[in-house]
Amino acid sequence: MFKSQSSFQNSFLGGFAYQQIVNRHKNHLLMRLNKAVDLSFVEELVKDCYVDDNGRNAYHPVIMFKILFLQTLYDKSDRKVTEAVDTNILFRHFCGLSLNDETPHFTLLGKFKERLGEDRFNQIFNQIVLLAKQAGLLSDKLRIIDCSAVEAKVDIARLRQTKQSNNDNGYIDRNSPDQEASFGHKSKNKSWYGYKTGILMDSQSEIVTAVETTTASPHDVNHLENLVKKDIQATGGFKRLTGDKGFVGKTEFLKNKGIIDNIIRKDNMEQPKRKNYQADKSKRPNIEHKFGEGKNYHCLGRAKYWGRLKIHIQSLLVYLTMNLKKIVNFLLPAPS
Repeated sequence: MFKSQSSFQNSFLGGFAYQQIVNRHKNHLLMRLNKAVDLSFVEELVKDCYVDDNGRNAYHPVIMFKILFLQTLYDKSDRKVTEAVDTNILFRHFCGLSLNDETPHFTLLGKFKERLGEDRFNQIFNQIVLLAKQAGLLSDKLRIIDCSAVEAKVDIARLRQTKQSNNDNGYIDRNSPDQEASFGHKSKNKSWYGYKTGILMDSQSEIVTAVETTTASPHDVNHLENLVKKDIQATGGFKRLTGDKGFVGKTEFLKNKGIIDNIIRKDNMEQPKRKNYQADKSKRPNIEHKFGEGKNYHCLGRAKYWGRLKIHIQSLLVYLTMNLKKIVNFLLPAPS
């Protein structure tokens, strides 16, 4: 199994040595997060992923999850984040490690993600969305849908240099180290190689309520049904949906879910006369701010790994990190 969290903290070098430093930095995001949000639910969600085999006890899952949170928050590699936890006192305190506790080897982060798998990370994400709802941060009025490109961890320029014939359109797919990545098109003349992440976002709080990751090639609208189902599972549902013209065509599906389809219509289509259609349409660009935050600070647009599963977990970690920041700043805002 794994050691209890208290076993990492019950030492003379624990609370006493931390106290003055922690008090000086009590308004730091990590200190406010520890105070405002109880992440112990992670243990309950993943405990059956561990087997009592009488071997060496694993690091506690809450500690491992917090290290992944730090990695995403500060956009660090596996190696760099474990080094930072080892040397940064606030990071140690946030994770529940005393000064004389060893930090996990960086290779354990990948093993932890493999142990939990896609389903458990989806559950953790949903629980954080539920925390936002319980805090009164989440509205059920309007969701915004959109997709964002994630470039594969592949040197496309180098692959193209080794290409023998310009007519060999399948060369990159055959020789790519990431065999699950594919080409997607932002426009007729602009493409990328990798993956695509679709999200639903609450228009009021900017909490991301659902995440779906595919290869780059599927059309944006193909994300809609799964995203709506995931949102309903996590939050209980919502009343209206808006998004750009790429998501047109799911009116009947949305109607069956009790959702008003305020997706922006194409120019050759009849425009809805509902008052809230125009109001919702004006809010659609807000989701671009979320993508910008993720790409600028949390490595949203660049894959760190190979394979759809690992990219989906990376995307979930990005969005749950941004959600936790929103929750903390709502429940325990830093003094101005």
